[in-house]
Amino acid sequence: MRGNNKYLQKVQDELDVYRRHLLLDEELSPRQQETFDKMNIARGWLKQGYSDAQVIQLLRTDPETRLQERRAREVLVMAYDLYADIRLARNPEGVKYLYAEMFREAAQLAYQEARQALDFKDHKAGAELLKIFRSLTQEAAELDGAYQEKERDLSQGKKPTKIIIKRVTKNVNGVEKTDFSEEAHFEELPE
Repeated sequence: MRGNNKYLQKVQDELDVYRRHLLLDEELSPRQQETFDKMNIARGWLKQGYSDAQVIQLLRTDPETRLQERRAREVLVMAYDLYADIRLARNPEGVKYLYAEMFREAAQLAYQEARQALDFKDHKAGAELLKIFRSLTQEAAELDGAYQEKERDLSQGKKPTKIIIKRVTKNVNGVEKTDFSEEAHFEELPE
């Protein structure tokens, strides 16, 4: 049923225009640019911590946006979808990138404050703010996947699951001789 819904197709086509604008830097018409700006405003409110219902209400009543209820909901959904911040769909990747972006913005604020503190010769406060800047940028990088461990290549060889070392002592002509032997069982590699 959703495949035949012309309204949903219209919204998807509109989203494609904005994706091409972001990815390929295609020009937008003045009307499309207004909608794109409203999506950025809605996204800013979401990043400030407003709930979805509050953002819809603000889109309806704010003098800069002034949208009808249905269009306000469309703009909110497009803002989520366009920037991969899809809380509505419970997309953990979108939420992860939203948090990474918030960490980067907080780090930038800490860096600006550190520069001001250093300009005023407050080296202790500047050093503390630079530590905060470093930790926030590291958090953002971890969320973006900069420090992900590389997957191990299983084709390098089999890993032993069980190793048995046997000690055998033999008495030959009154001289004890000890031999060690090792027995290993390996795991099956997936094909």
